[in-house]
Amino acid sequence: MNKITVIGLGNYGIDELPYGIYKLLTQNRKVYVRTMKHPVIEALPEVDWHSFDAIYEKHDQFPAVYQEIVDVLSDASENEDILYAVPGHPMVAESTTQLLLERGKDIEIKGGKSFIDDLFTAVKVDPNDGFQMLDATAFDGRQLNIRIGLVVTQVYDQIVASDLKVTLLDYYPAEHPVKVITAARNEGAEVKEIPLFELDHDFEESNLTSLYIPPAEGQGLYGEISELHSVMTILISPEGCPWDQKQTHASLRRYLIEESFEFMEAVDEDDIEHMIEELGDLLLQVVFHAALARRDESFDLREVTQGITDKMVRRHPHVFRDAVVNNLDDLTQVWEQEKKNEGKKKREVKMEKQFADLFMTLYDKVKEGASLEEAVKEVNYET
Repeated sequence: MNKITVIGLGNYGIDELPYGIYKLLTQNRKVYVRTMKHPVIEALPEVDWHSFDAIYEKHDQFPAVYQEIVDVLSDASENEDILYAVPGHPMVAESTTQLLLERGKDIEIKGGKSFIDDLFTAVKVDPNDGFQMLDATAFDGRQLNIRIGLVVTQVYDQIVASDLKVTLLDYYPAEHPVKVITAARNEGAEVKEIPLFELDHDFEESNLTSLYIPPAEGQGLYGEISELHSVMTILISPEGCPWDQKQTHASLRRYLIEESFEFMEAVDEDDIEHMIEELGDLLLQVVFHAALARRDESFDLREVTQGITDKMVRRHPHVFRDAVVNNLDDLTQVWEQEKKNEGKKKREVKMEKQFADLFMTLYDKVKEGASLEEAVKEVNYET
């Protein structure tokens, strides 16, 4: 198998290029390069560069660009050893390197300084405090951990910045600070701090632009379920609230029913703000029970979440596996079969369903104007 040597050009000019990389580039051989837009390439016109810039013009999405580049390199490596140059370091924010490795190619990585050191120097942050790095062109908010610093690469134009801002606003407050770094370098970096909601305002396009977003703190964390769990853990601790400390799973039962009733009212009223509030109260009940259980070392919130996620995936094989469902009858059969596969004993009388039926009947009669006493009498008569 022929070898593909992936070399990093660093982030700056030829003066900062390692001598070994310089020798490789100036040998009389063909050098494939992801893009010609790099100062080292401009400084070495005598090199036989073979650029992939034209591939960028063929596709609307970067993943397709990177796949085609790797296809070309893979085909070329069938006949000879390949030298492939990329900006920065080949193992830092370089998708084509990862794709080549996934294909099992014989890869050698050489040199090139990444932008990471200079970026953290520019924003005066120690990366040892923890950080996450994501690509703006393939950004998925589900990957976010807002408790640590976030580095976002590939923020090269206003469209990317705008799409990124919309996603980030789901997780950070609008006023959360964002540091925009252009040409990260110890002395020459441009660092501008702005509130998140201004990210795409007066954006200066550059393929050298990255972002650093500091960790969320205080109320900025209130949207995280883990923060609610932390609050409840404090409240039931010896240093917490006397009322919360003395609660048990049994003592909290009635509140779950009460909060469910209040959410039903909010739904009937079609009141979104009220629904948000009452769903929060219902969520509190779940987290409260989980915090008590963790304190007593019986179970925790992760086990609760894992259990219900596993159940939903398992009971929807027509979505997550290869089961075929053509109508609602098929769906019911699939659901029942999955429940049977779980090995639970079938109960002849399900009290919770009878209770729910009675409660809903009672609820509807009261909503129609009957007094509670009248509704109870009617329900007793009907049952």
